[in-house]
Amino acid sequence: MHKKTQAKYLEMKRQAELAKTTVAAGQPEESVDKKLRDVERNMKQRGEETIKKSTEHLVVQGQADNNRIPVVENKERPVDRLSLSDDLGSRRTASPISDSNQNNVNNNNVQNSNSDNNNNIPQWNSNNNDNNQPQFGQVNDNRQQEFQQQPNAQRQPQQPQIGGINLSWDWEDFSIMFNNYGAAEMKVRRAPHPSTGEPWPMPQYYSKKDNKVYQISRDLRFVSTGITCDILDEALVRHLQRTLRGSVEDMYDNLQNAEGTNIEDPALRYEKDEFVNAPVITSVEIKVRKPCDKYPSLESDESYDLVVKKKKTYIWANEIWGVLRGLETFGQLVWTGPKDNILYIKETVVSDYPRFPHRGLHVDTSRHYLFKEVLLDILDSMEMNKLNVFHWHIVDDQSFPYESQVYPELSRKGAFHPTYVYSLEDISEIIEYARMRGIRVMPEFDTPGHTYSWGLSRPELLTQCYSGSSPVKGYLGPIDPSKNSTYRFLKTLFQEVMDVFKDQYLHLGGDEVPLGCWQSNAEVMAFATELAKLRQSQQQQPNAQSVNSNQQFQSWSIWSDDVKRVYEYYENRLIQILNELGKKRKKGIKYIMWQEVMNNNLQLPNDTIIQVWMGDMGDVMRATSLGYHVLYSTCWYMDHIEYGTKWPKYYNCDPVDASYGYHIDEKKVLGGEAAFWSEYFTNENLIPMMWPRASAAAERLWSSKDVRNLDKAAERLTEHRCRMLKRGINAGEINGPGYCLHAPPRRRLFNDTVGCQGGNCSRTHNIVHIEDIQLTLSQKGSLADCGSFFNKGGISAFIVLLLVLLALAALYALSKSSSKLHRLRICKNRSILLVFVVVILVYFLCYTTIWMRGFEFSGSFHKTLQEDNLSEAGHGHNKLTTS
Repeated sequence: MHKKTQAKYLEMKRQAELAKTTVAAGQPEESVDKKLRDVERNMKQRGEETIKKSTEHLVVQGQADNNRIPVVENKERPVDRLSLSDDLGSRRTASPISDSNQNNVNNNNVQNSNSDNNNNIPQWNSNNNDNNQPQFGQVNDNRQQEFQQQPNAQRQPQQPQIGGINLSWDWEDFSIMFNNYGAAEMKVRRAPHPSTGEPWPMPQYYSKKDNKVYQISRDLRFVSTGITCDILDEALVRHLQRTLRGSVEDMYDNLQNAEGTNIEDPALRYEKDEFVNAPVITSVEIKVRKPCDKYPSLESDESYDLVVKKKKTYIWANEIWGVLRGLETFGQLVWTGPKDNILYIKETVVSDYPRFPHRGLHVDTSRHYLFKEVLLDILDSMEMNKLNVFHWHIVDDQSFPYESQVYPELSRKGAFHPTYVYSLEDISEIIEYARMRGIRVMPEFDTPGHTYSWGLSRPELLTQCYSGSSPVKGYLGPIDPSKNSTYRFLKTLFQEVMDVFKDQYLHLGGDEVPLGCWQSNAEVMAFATELAKLRQSQQQQPNAQSVNSNQQFQSWSIWSDDVKRVYEYYENRLIQILNELGKKRKKGIKYIMWQEVMNNNLQLPNDTIIQVWMGDMGDVMRATSLGYHVLYSTCWYMDHIEYGTKWPKYYNCDPVDASYGYHIDEKKVLGGEAAFWSEYFTNENLIPMMWPRASAAAERLWSSKDVRNLDKAAERLTEHRCRMLKRGINAGEINGPGYCLHAPPRRRLFNDTVGCQGGNCSRTHNIVHIEDIQLTLSQKGSLADCGSFFNKGGISAFIVLLLVLLALAALYALSKSSSKLHRLRICKNRSILLVFVVVILVYFLCYTTIWMRGFEFSGSFHKTLQEDNLSEAGHGHNKLTTS
């Protein structure tokens, strides 16, 4: 209800109540009835005038909006309308919307409209319903009859406007919703319309002015005014190209053609003066206050300030890592207009920093070998999402692709294929590539479990598992902790690992150790007995300062204390070895382990980081209570593929969720990781499944915990996906039906008739287009290169060849003739003809492919015959053929 109408209504109602009170006081009933009728008549007139004004306002506005809200008169069947009851708020009368859907009209379908067009329409207030008044949906026969007797000119729509589309989240999908109605009977799934020039992840402080727009010059320059280094120099070049060539266009949406839409044609706004006469930004000042560190670390400062204004545009940061994040944000704020390919940016002020220092992506290269190029693409996409830790799960049970120089047999026998390995040179290239993008590369060599592939070359390293007293042939369990040779091997291997990988942190795994194998092995259990005796002798002098005690959190376990004692001994001895090796480093070395070491109540050094992957906030609280720092991954196991729009559950997950009464020290939670185990991920499908699903976790780890609006996030995430595609990252779809505007990937060989120039259609099948790069393929051999002789040598080479052929023809003619005069005649006729035939033959061989196609057809035909014979000889076994 309009505020003024509501005030008048309340005043009239007060008078009516006063009249009732007068009756009770003994005044004549006739005068009271007269007062009531006067009040009722005034209320009716006020309400009808208000609705008439509101309807006229709607009609005028609809005509101004190209008749988007047309008024149509149906002469055959009057349009059913809601009538206004006596009290304007609660006693409303409704005619059926249609015969078929009469029962579908309920209080949930008709609510207050949020549209600006409905501000002047009195709204139904359900709080004013009285028990003795007709409820919404009931028909008052008298007033309905009175309404139908009104002339057509005075019959105005008296219900809130139903309809007008919007795209919103319904806890299952993004789909088209209709205002005051809901979803259609058959849900129309639709990805949200992408935002324009919005960042992902959302900065901590982000202020923009939509009415102040600047153009970005195509000659834009990033100007460094402070300290410079190799990381900055390369970043300026990289991000300049991303800004100029990787910006998303303000996208057309076919829903702009729907009635009641709130989506406008984007091309129209660029005809306004604020875009046409927008000031042009030609340079961005880049300033780093501190000298560049060579490698990023957990303590790196990634904060930055970004200002885009007419007078000056700049990015300032304390450290180089903050500049990298600021450059990424600047590139995301830029978008392309739909006309003339002009770049735009809004006046913006950003002051940003990450919520958590450890924002990781876990990638498994053991269960499927991933090419180096794929890993480099992952690093590029991590930079676009401000993730800063590449957790490289490089080896596991299935394969050992790490090519060690001290133990080369590990990869030679343990890799899936001798060529599917990561050499030390490959690893150095990946680390350098990550360093330039402010990303730490943290390796994981998971022990003592998940080491089956180690035993393919070093079986003596693993534990022989038993069934009773008999060994199970081929069943080798975790690393044998009872042998001193085991620890000598580990020291040599990890010395090399620490020389290759530069990060301070090393992931030691420690999860899913098959303790039953240890328990079945008599030698291991004898070793456990010795440890028990040693433990008793040292029980009087515990080292409480260096080791965490889990006694207050003891939990039941199916494994004996003896075998868990072996588990604890192995982990602590390995840590002691690494501590000795880490003394050579300036900052030493620190460790991350999976949560099983905590679940089994192992006593570990205080600075161990626990990665929670199978528990909830209770496990996080327990780990922090024990003094450990924590990483959280439970809700971000993204290798669990589900149908539909599932990223909101990743987006809503929080490493420090106190909604269930947990008390967690956020300072001890370093962050989290999105995990991609590669049982069913390969080079072909990993990146489309990884992005932009991992982007949801990236924003949760960077942005404020108060950033929660799913509808707004969906619009920004849709734009971010399109931006990643524009930059060459093959990000998959996660929001539903929609599109991203980008050039199709052209990776096929062109046929012989495409790209013909000057009538020459040869060799065009050797041209390959990959994105914006054109490559020309060449084949070895004289026939493949014969055309290049003429192209490169030009006309001089052709003349030389022609003269040589003429000379040979003349010598041949002279040798066959006896008369000088006859020789002259033959030279003039037969030699010329012979030369002409030779030239035609050379041209035919070099500039046509008919003879090559003939050979190909012949070879393919004979190959098909051979395969048919093999298929018949194989008694029905199918054979895969490649044409």
